[in-house]
Amino acid sequence: MENWWGEISFELNEAKTWCIGQRRICVQRKSAEWLVWNEETEDESFEELVLEEAVATDSTINNLPQRYLVKNTQKCLTVKPLLANRSFIIRPNSTLNILPGEQIELYVSSPLWLAFYDHGGSLPISDLPFWRPSDSWFGPNTMVGELCYSKYTEAKVTLDNISIHSHRAITTISISNEHDELLAIERISLPTPFLNLYVDATHQFWTDKVNLIHHLDGYRPSFDIKNLIKESAKTDLTLVSAAREVADANTFMRSIKSLVA
Repeated sequence: MENWWGEISFELNEAKTWCIGQRRICVQRKSAEWLVWNEETEDESFEELVLEEAVATDSTINNLPQRYLVKNTQKCLTVKPLLANRSFIIRPNSTLNILPGEQIELYVSSPLWLAFYDHGGSLPISDLPFWRPSDSWFGPNTMVGELCYSKYTEAKVTLDNISIHSHRAITTISISNEHDELLAIERISLPTPFLNLYVDATHQFWTDKVNLIHHLDGYRPSFDIKNLIKESAKTDLTLVSAAREVADANTFMRSIKSLVA
């Protein structure tokens, strides 16, 4: 499949559209502005992502564009897939019950965002999800916690059983129960803003690995992130996008205070 990200060239007045079924994000280059159309769908589409070329957009998308003004547009935009800008709540179909002394690995996928950068800048001119999940609060009460994205999603114990999609990334979650009691998990808050994004030779996207340990002497689980290139046996991984957020220990601990529920 041809890359839909990276350095994408635009002739003056040329438009390109990123399509997943009826979901479309269209960009057009003008002499002193970039126009971005965003046509969303209520339900997530799982068709193949396609990058289409066009010369005009008026007849293809029926909403007004967002306008991003510059002195002069350059021929190329840097296009990057990114992970979600909030943590993502993983809701398995049923409670995960992990026996004492056991360690399991789960595989989950989450939707990607599409960002456009002009002149190699660090701030994107547009940052849009291929599909925007619903909002949900994750925490012990309304005063403690964080606003996340949420959707019932696959949580598979075998990688072969997870669905592969061109606009989603796969995360491995390792959970160790070192306690002498059963560990029951109904939800997991996946901190996607802190994860790097990678791609392999087959164009499948992956994130850093997440480790969760339920200690015998600890009230809450401990948590860390493992660099996927160092942890994985795969040798064809390439870093695509660095994590959106890099936090110190105190900030990071606050963000995972309610990691599981």
